[in-house]
Amino acid sequence: MGAAEPLIVIENLRVEFAQDGQRAIALRGVDISLYKNEVHGLVGESGSGKTITAMSIVGLLPRQALKLLSGSIRYEGRELLSRSEEELRSYRGSKIAMIFQEPAKYLNPAFTVGEQIRETIREHMGLDRSQANARARELLALVGLGNDGRVLAAYPHELSSGMKQRAMIAIAISCNPDFLIADEPTTSLDVTLQAQILKLLRTLKDMKKMGVLFISHDLSVIKEIADRVSVIYAGKIVESTSVTRLFGHPMHPYTRLLLMSIPDARRKGRRLAAIAGQVLDARADPQGCVFAPRCPMARDLCFKESPTFIAHEQDHMSACHFAEEAWKL
Repeated sequence: MGAAEPLIVIENLRVEFAQDGQRAIALRGVDISLYKNEVHGLVGESGSGKTITAMSIVGLLPRQALKLLSGSIRYEGRELLSRSEEELRSYRGSKIAMIFQEPAKYLNPAFTVGEQIRETIREHMGLDRSQANARARELLALVGLGNDGRVLAAYPHELSSGMKQRAMIAIAISCNPDFLIADEPTTSLDVTLQAQILKLLRTLKDMKKMGVLFISHDLSVIKEIADRVSVIYAGKIVESTSVTRLFGHPMHPYTRLLLMSIPDARRKGRRLAAIAGQVLDARADPQGCVFAPRCPMARDLCFKESPTFIAHEQDHMSACHFAEEAWKL
């Protein structure tokens, strides 16, 4: 599990985008502590801010439209938000790496897999071509793509979806990062390939003692791979605890409703549970709880005052005025 001190600490991160006089609030208060040798799941509906959180950590958000309202992101105690692009580039790959959604979009079709892995290695590790090539072969073998050179010489279009994802993982871990961000890495894969990728990420985490931020909208996947989970809604972390506590004793109504919406063979023939209403408009900035308009437990206080993100027993954090009642839903 996590070390005594977190590797990355995100505190009260609030971000908005502004263009042509319009604004969209992307993050409304993200608080997460991320540790080495731990898989931390970040789960929520599409558009909830999962990828924006990840992009904020590695400094890949478009700065021309970005406005940082508040917050801090510290890596080993050092602030990342105030660093220049050149300084952030030295962190990417060597200290913090990222696996993006849909690898076909991020693997350059004009270059072989080997060339793309070698480029990353030579940029961050200073190895010569021969050393980088040997390292690339080693990495492909590590992620289950063999070491006979065929994948090394292949172009992305010659690989299956699962092979592309493994190649992306090889690139991400090529420089032995301390922390790996996996953004929906199994979304486009069938269940067999999904299971293989999850097993691979777990194996690599254990082998290299990396921290992993695993982003997904699928609670069943999170349950399988995560040690700890944070639930995000409308750009705000509403609950964070161990995976066992989250699935056994959720303390936020949104989490509880998400869990109730998971398909279950024991409820065959019954309509799936759904969360009523619409996700909060990105332009809105309510003074109360962001989930209040959809919450079956909401009371007057919920619309007037934003709940504080506080700790309950066993390091269980939630942002709900009536957290102790949520599990009864």
